[in-house]
Amino acid sequence: RDLHSFPTRRSSDLTFNFVTSNIPVTVQTSPSGQAFTVDGTNYSSAQNLNWLYGSSHTIATTSPQSGGTGVQYVWGSWSDGGAMAHTVTAVTNTIYTVNFTTQYYLTMNAGPGGSVNPGSGWNNSNAVVNISATASNGYAFSTWAGSGSGSFSGTNSSASVTMNGPITQTASFNFLAEITGIMIGGDGSVTISYS
Repeated sequence: RDLHSFPTRRSSDLTFNFVTSNIPVTVQTSPSGQAFTVDGTNYSSAQNLNWLYGSSHTIATTSPQSGGTGVQYVWGSWSDGGAMAHTVTAVTNTIYTVNFTTQYYLTMNAGPGGSVNPGSGWNNSNAVVNISATASNGYAFSTWAGSGSGSFSGTNSSASVTMNGPITQTASFNFLAEITGIMIGGDGSVTISYS
């Protein structure tokens, strides 16, 4: 006797229900407003998406990105640790954030008669940058003239600036005249000759 017999049913009598679910996913940038792509489509604002469970998608960005004159954004990381462009799989509700570092441009200028250090270049937001001016022979440092948030203006040849925004620093130098002769007149007057 068969102890494991089951009633048989024809497959046409059975109903199969396949359930597919969408996974809510957000892709965004920090700071907001930067460009990224999802599956090749360009965006510059946070996107709330619904992806089929188990589906694969490519999220990517570019670096650096311009933020206007003297401002740029440099890729730092994705919140999931992925590369600048990488593939993700929809398995759970996830927020993907691409993080950028804000950088500002420091413009360094030297007037006639000297040099400045460092050269012009990009610096991270809030970075403190040491600046210095060196006079050439026959010249003396005069002043720094700075513009932009965190800049320096003054008579110290060595100073620092804080990169709160784009900064321009210009060093001025004074020519030191060389004495080429001294004449003492019969009346006691003194005449000094310069070159």
